[in-house]
Amino acid sequence: MPAPDTPPSPSASSLSSPPPASAHGDDFRVGVMMMDVEGKDSPGFRALVERATARLARLLEREHRLAVEVMAFAGPHLTPDAGGYAPLDFFEIGFAEKTERHIPFLLIVTEVDLAASSLSYTLAMTSRLTNIALVSAKRLDPEFWGGAQDEERAVQRLTRLLAHAFGHLVNLAPTRERSNLMYEVETVEDLDAMTGLDEAQWAAIAAALPREAHERRTRTGRGRFVLATLLRDAPEIARGIWQANPLRLLARLPTMIAAALSVIIVLLFSAETWDVAKAVSLGQVALFSGISLAAALYLLYRAFALDAVMTRERALTETTVVTVAVTALSLGLTLLLLYAAFGLLMYLAIVTVFPAPLMESWPTVGAATEAIDHLKLSAFLAAMGVLAGSLGGRSDSRKLVRSVLFTDGER
Repeated sequence: MPAPDTPPSPSASSLSSPPPASAHGDDFRVGVMMMDVEGKDSPGFRALVERATARLARLLEREHRLAVEVMAFAGPHLTPDAGGYAPLDFFEIGFAEKTERHIPFLLIVTEVDLAASSLSYTLAMTSRLTNIALVSAKRLDPEFWGGAQDEERAVQRLTRLLAHAFGHLVNLAPTRERSNLMYEVETVEDLDAMTGLDEAQWAAIAAALPREAHERRTRTGRGRFVLATLLRDAPEIARGIWQANPLRLLARLPTMIAAALSVIIVLLFSAETWDVAKAVSLGQVALFSGISLAAALYLLYRAFALDAVMTRERALTETTVVTVAVTALSLGLTLLLLYAAFGLLMYLAIVTVFPAPLMESWPTVGAATEAIDHLKLSAFLAAMGVLAGSLGGRSDSRKLVRSVLFTDGER
């Protein structure tokens, strides 16, 4: 098997195929950013990343609009957690640097282990929403696994892992072909079998680059820019919301659900609550529900969103607009789902469990025995539950919620 920087035979279709001549120059930058966290072998880590980046540049020459460059972000002050570093900490730094440096695609490489939520360890994590990928070089050298040191194999593996991560950023589908760079990586050894991409994948990259780059920016007319971005990138925004999935988000918010249920159950067995339900109109309940959902959305957005970054020149970027839109809409749909679930739960509790005599005797403004009274009470309790739950939800794991919102999964 040839190394990634060894030219294949003319009949081979791989990332290392000689590129066609281009007269158009480079349109899309791919930044490879070194984040040396612990600094134990900074020269060795730098040499590893620089060699892999040079090979990646040759590998991606097939698409003449891509330009690969290496850069550094020295010594980020991060704290390890449970044996590894939180990937979202790197993403937050990368999000700001990507915006400032005007880089459509950013591949972050670190020398430390990354904490994993569902795997024993993480080699890479990607975020198509922000066009950022995070790669750990910690386990790529056979020396880590007890073998002899092999710098060449570590460089080869890092090159292929970077190419694999970039493929995810441009939305290439995974494949079951082990020699393909988009094979789903399960172990470090899987990288050794990868050789390249097929012609259909190269065509997909060429078509995806203008759509996936998200590199537009403006310093003036921000309102028009935001509106135009929302319309133009509606498919990408919808894909981001689908990826986040309100049901998955709810699974990451147990404290919010518990806090909400504790409040609405207490309110359900309060006479004053039944008075309110009997006295208010449907319009008033709808207005209160809307205000409660908006307040809850604001609280959760402030707790879990990436900071909306603008450059030093106060330029607003397309990536920022898309990220804010996906975050707000995903959280908003999650709250609507929670509101509907609480409303249905309370209505069922009222008509099946709640004693009928209390419906007649508790309210001081008349018996609350009609279906409309039960609907108003259910909506009121659901709104109160969502509002109270959003306060408790702020204590849920910020890292877990952000991993659902902003990343495509661990590899």
